[in-house]
Amino acid sequence: MKYIKDVLRQIMLIYKRLLYLTAKLVEKTNDKTVMFEAFQGRAVACSPKALYMEMLRNPEFCDYTIIWSLRNTDRNDISQNERTKIVKFESFAYYKALVRAKYWIFNSNTRPFLKPGKKQVFVQTWHGTPLKKIGCDVQRSGNAMTKLSDIEKIYTGEAKKITYMISPSQYCTERFISAFHLKAVHKENRVLTVGYPRNDFLFQATEVQCRQIKEKLNIPENKKVILYAPTFRDNKYSAKDGFRLESYMDFDMAEKTLGKEYVILFRAHYFISGRMDFNQYKGFVMDVSDVEDINELFVISDMLITDYSSVFFDYANLKRPMIFYMYDYEQYKNELRDFYIDVRELPGPIVRTSQQVVAEIQKLSDDFTADDKYEQFCRKYNYLDGADTSRKALEKIMKR
Repeated sequence: MKYIKDVLRQIMLIYKRLLYLTAKLVEKTNDKTVMFEAFQGRAVACSPKALYMEMLRNPEFCDYTIIWSLRNTDRNDISQNERTKIVKFESFAYYKALVRAKYWIFNSNTRPFLKPGKKQVFVQTWHGTPLKKIGCDVQRSGNAMTKLSDIEKIYTGEAKKITYMISPSQYCTERFISAFHLKAVHKENRVLTVGYPRNDFLFQATEVQCRQIKEKLNIPENKKVILYAPTFRDNKYSAKDGFRLESYMDFDMAEKTLGKEYVILFRAHYFISGRMDFNQYKGFVMDVSDVEDINELFVISDMLITDYSSVFFDYANLKRPMIFYMYDYEQYKNELRDFYIDVRELPGPIVRTSQQVVAEIQKLSDDFTADDKYEQFCRKYNYLDGADTSRKALEKIMKR
């Protein structure tokens, strides 16, 4: 069965490559066309969304045509904008749009055969400041989906396409240079250390917007909100089901202790294909994995619980409490990814059990103030983030 699936996958890749080559024969690049893609067509989110919104606001780009690549093209929210077009991810229209657009603004790795032309500008925004090692820096063989040799090939291949890469800090710039082998392809000076466009909203969100988001999600006004956002595990993958979702949080115990005062928003990583059933915790645990833009969840949450996800770097901009639930720390560090930084730098308590999670939540007061450790963390990793990072990034990308 696995052999048949591999053969079919290769046939599909050949077919997609032919579509792209054909598109190159029938389309020409337009200097005022921009194509956006987030999480390989899964969402309108992250830094591509922030840069898109800035282009719509800025009169300098009023004569530009904007294209979004999406798997779900039924999107009235952006298609109603007369300057915005939507193409189906990996359709023939998608490949024609790639050829037409001078600017590609994407936040994840692309197909190996997609190579921008000499007149095109490929902007790789990536999708987070890394805690766990990524790309060519990964030395563990715990990834059930991709071999180490293939990982290096994928990331080095991506580096060869890059015109610019967006970075939120000097720390992140150094990690990107290493993880993508940018020095090896003479692209180390192509990293724009300007801050993360995707975090603009964290500085822009109003009380009215936060209230509207809560209303949309049916979150009671009298409840405090906890965002629980764990990452995926590289070794929890099967060809049949993809990355499996497992939670080691004891929601029964948590509900008994916290249910009257809190609601938990559970946010799975976008790699996760399965779903968890929270029906028995109705009113206490809500699955918000379908909420497209995690920033909406950040701004309404009173605290964050995560593990090794990069979300905490962004959330730290809000100076709100965080808890790191690392129940499998030794396995993750020693067998799967390992980390770039010492976890003792993290701006919150590290716990191993659900009981400890609940205990830490109960310790946190309404008048939480970021301590010196928290402030030092932000000065190192978030010092460039602000309300207008998208504008600064576009100025460098477009060179207007």
